[in-house]
Amino acid sequence: MPKRSDFDWLEDRPDWVKNAYSLKLEVEYRRTHGTSFQLLFDRIMRSIHGEDYSATATYGSEGDLGCDGFLRSRKLFFAVYSPSPYFKLTEARSKMRSDFTRFEECWEITKQVKQWTFVVNYPGVHPSLLTLAQEMEDEHPGLKVSVWSRYDLTQQFLIFARVDLLTAEFGSVERKTRELAPLNFVPEDTALPSIEATLTYRRLLARITCQKGDYDRLTSEWIDQISQNPLPWMLVHCQFLVGAMACVGMTGSFPIEDPPLRRLKFETPVADFAWRKYFKTAWGVPATLILHEDYKRDYPPIGGDEEMLFGVCLVQDALTLATIRLHSRITGVWESEILEEVWSYVTEIKIHPG
Repeated sequence: MPKRSDFDWLEDRPDWVKNAYSLKLEVEYRRTHGTSFQLLFDRIMRSIHGEDYSATATYGSEGDLGCDGFLRSRKLFFAVYSPSPYFKLTEARSKMRSDFTRFEECWEITKQVKQWTFVVNYPGVHPSLLTLAQEMEDEHPGLKVSVWSRYDLTQQFLIFARVDLLTAEFGSVERKTRELAPLNFVPEDTALPSIEATLTYRRLLARITCQKGDYDRLTSEWIDQISQNPLPWMLVHCQFLVGAMACVGMTGSFPIEDPPLRRLKFETPVADFAWRKYFKTAWGVPATLILHEDYKRDYPPIGGDEEMLFGVCLVQDALTLATIRLHSRITGVWESEILEEVWSYVTEIKIHPG
């Protein structure tokens, strides 16, 4: 029988390698929903358990028999929940109950099954789901019921994944990644106003694709709205710039903590006085959201200064376009493709209608 020493484990790799894979998983978590998340879950399980893990498929009227995958040696069965567009707790509880009911109908508890695990595409596990798991355990002596969040998945991946298996599923880590600072994503309970977010995306797309008529019309609408209340626009423009920075960080085209200022300014269509007065704050706020304590540069706070708020908001809007353009020039990726990636980060944040 193979021993642990016979394999190369991710746990034993340097921190920068583990950080790179953590970032890969985080990006995938936020891009996948429904079946695509289940496929991602399968890849993670295969990276950890190899052939011991079996994925399942839906077939005809029988469906998947309440099972989205299982570990044969442990008699551990999984049900996976990843809604679109974002996680809803009431629906998660309902899905957990219905999945377990279907599972009961199709399998012999304790004889065929030792553990049933409900997997959610969310950063953590809500206490109500843990309570529900305990109720299910109480009703079925001998059965272990648990709930895994994507945090649990990532931690297991970092500790138990075999390098040969995970490389087959997720590829290798480029050596230049070693020079990147650790990246972190903004919390997902941030709410963005949908009207402002959608208009910002449409303006950027019109500018990138040279649709002058659409861009002029949308810009006029944007100026009217931002002059009335810049605060919601600050939230949106900051998040778009976070998304653009995340694209840069994923490929390492330039360091977020020390960007090439001359090249970035060349791509930023703002007046010199606005650059001098607002750049440090406009760039520093989203950079701190990503890098946290690793972003060591001081920048003037906005506070209650409405002029500062308005100016930072305008410069962040310009910096998003500039970052996309500079990233495109360095990597050769189409600007429109980068914008779509930025938009994917933005829309993974909960968006409210008002």
